[in-house]
Amino acid sequence: MQCAIKKVSDKATAPVEIAISTTASAPRYADCRESYDAGIQYDAVITIYPPQYPNGLAVYCHLGLVVIQKRIDGSVNFTRSWAEYRSGFGDLTGEFWLGNEIVRQLTSEGTWQLQIVVGGGGGKSLTDVHSGQPFSTYDRDNDADGNANCAAQLKGGWWFKTCTGGVWNVDLVPTNLNGEYSIPSTTRGKITAV
Repeated sequence: MQCAIKKVSDKATAPVEIAISTTASAPRYADCRESYDAGIQYDAVITIYPPQYPNGLAVYCHLGLVVIQKRIDGSVNFTRSWAEYRSGFGDLTGEFWLGNEIVRQLTSEGTWQLQIVVGGGGGKSLTDVHSGQPFSTYDRDNDADGNANCAAQLKGGWWFKTCTGGVWNVDLVPTNLNGEYSIPSTTRGKITAV
């Protein structure tokens, strides 16, 4: 496209502001699934327009899913307050927590599925121990463990039931995807929770 101007008179007139758009409007997707179905089948930061956010919401999309948490290298500290977990923190192009209020708004209508992708195991602990638990942070202890504040002890907000992660009277390592960052030597690749 080319834009050009041409002098039409030597007579002085008041300046006129004209807004010219040289690009077509970007498509407006309601969610990451729509962007995926439209051909954006790679990881990307996309502005979606769900009913709860008519002015748009920038999110990180992964294979049609809205990513709510991403950890890559430990560059972002996830030991955060209730208020920070509520509104979100980090950078969508790196490590981040989307925000509990945003997740609540997005999932307030319809049926949603949480998919967690982790290098290594831990699925039984996630489903058997943490399901149905309220979210806890170091400054808001909502876990079911009356002897400790699991978020403070394990250094990160999560849906804790106990600080030990015990299942069926078996003491397991607690599942806390927002705790201090470390990668066991047997784990390779990217750790992402969606």
